[in-house]
Amino acid sequence: MMERGSYSAAAGMLSGQKAINVLSQNVANVNTAGYKSQSTIKGSFGEYLVSRMSMDPDIAQDGIGTGTYITINDDQLTDFTQGSFQATGRSVDAAIQGQGFFVVQNANYGQVLTRNGQFELDATGNLILPGVGNVLNSAGQPINLAGSDFTISANGTITQNGAEVGQLYIATVANGDDLTQVGEGFYQSQAGIQAAQNGTYSIMQGTIERSNVDMTEEMSDIIAMQNNFSSCSQMLKIFDSIAEIAANKVGKLG
Repeated sequence: MMERGSYSAAAGMLSGQKAINVLSQNVANVNTAGYKSQSTIKGSFGEYLVSRMSMDPDIAQDGIGTGTYITINDDQLTDFTQGSFQATGRSVDAAIQGQGFFVVQNANYGQVLTRNGQFELDATGNLILPGVGNVLNSAGQPINLAGSDFTISANGTITQNGAEVGQLYIATVANGDDLTQVGEGFYQSQAGIQAAQNGTYSIMQGTIERSNVDMTEEMSDIIAMQNNFSSCSQMLKIFDSIAEIAANKVGKLG
């Protein structure tokens, strides 16, 4: 029983620490354009074991054991709710109202998806997302511009000096659960991407989408997780003290 209590307290600390790390990442990116809030999903070891053994929801848990199962973080969830918009007046900035993601060519991950439209022009005139890579057009190629004097229409068409020079590649995925976060605010899809349908989105030039992180909620959750972590830590110390007494003193009573 004492070992079970120690394992439960330790599991609570590990689970709490992972949750705190995710919440801290949210707070650190509260001013990152297009960033989407992350959260952890907790479950018991018994539930996790059953899900790994079989996809049958009616499978019996006989044989796993009785009592309270150790808590684990078995998944991480991204909230893709659209954030609020902020006007910047910069022609290189863009935001997506509705569905879809900008597509950026990253040196490490290939084509990645992001809602961060806080773009820049590099020394060669390529439209880039700083620290990530080249913003791609509908043909999957970098967008090269002759300066920052250009316009972007609602469907992503870029016009400069009276001529169309390309269209932003706005992509979607069949299932948001297939997206894996590979950086702060950008994602990779193992299932592939496809062009978003016209009418499902509108591009707003000179505007960025703000992070959807709710600072009040995040700070409240961090305080709660820190209290939980501290409680589990104290419980682990108590179990350790009991074990020490059992090992060094109980045996001498006879």
